[in-house]
Amino acid sequence: MVELEKEKKNITETDVESALIKAEELRRQKHYQEAINLLVDVLQAGLLKPRIYYRLGNIYYDMGDLDRAEYAYKRVIEFSPEHINAHYNLSVVYKKKGMVEESVKYLRKAYLLELKYPKKSQLTNEQKLWARVIALKQFILIVSIIIAVSFVLRYLSFILGRR
Repeated sequence: MVELEKEKKNITETDVESALIKAEELRRQKHYQEAINLLVDVLQAGLLKPRIYYRLGNIYYDMGDLDRAEYAYKRVIEFSPEHINAHYNLSVVYKKKGMVEESVKYLRKAYLLELKYPKKSQLTNEQKLWARVIALKQFILIVSIIIAVSFVLRYLSFILGRR
């Protein structure tokens, strides 16, 4: 017991990060049980629990163990209520289990969280330039439409005013 406590204290976030990367590699190779064992071991350290449970949920889902996937995603949400992907994945699990009402509930929550916490995208300078060009073209188009409509309205008022 004392030895286990020492091991827990020696595991760092870097160790957990490495385990998460290794577990993802194992998942892609379909070595699910090895990945699960690795993650359960580092879970004992108490670090980065939401990320570990999320990865476990993905592994269980890939294995077809929907009950354990559901449990893992619920744990993620318990530790990190704003975790958008956990809500979405839980929705998918419920859909696959035929629990449509629960599926819709979590999908809706995922969408609401996505609106509340939008992802910050890092654009390259070239992408920023293109975004500015597109915005400018849209602005010019809108101004052109407004000018055209105003000319049409003036013309109509002139024509109708002559009668």
